[in-house]
Amino acid sequence: MERQLDIPTELYEDEVVSFLADRYHSTPDEIVRCFLAQDGRIQDGRKTSGFVLEENEMEIMRGLAKGVLCGRKYDI
Repeated sequence: MERQLDIPTELYEDEVVSFLADRYHSTPDEIVRCFLAQDGRIQDGRKTSGFVLEENEMEIMRGLAKGVLCGRKYDI
């Protein structure tokens, strides 16, 4: 059974996520989903959205995820 992820709204609303969404002509949801799939946190059975985050963008997203989740029980 796959674990349900509870991702805080703040991550989707972050200005960096919005910047990446603009850069890749996508939505914040697609950016977060791409990050989670590339980082091996989820298995994305759907077709990829046609882009791959660069390693430096992945590091930024990892930091954001930890920062947004700091002090919470979530672990994405």
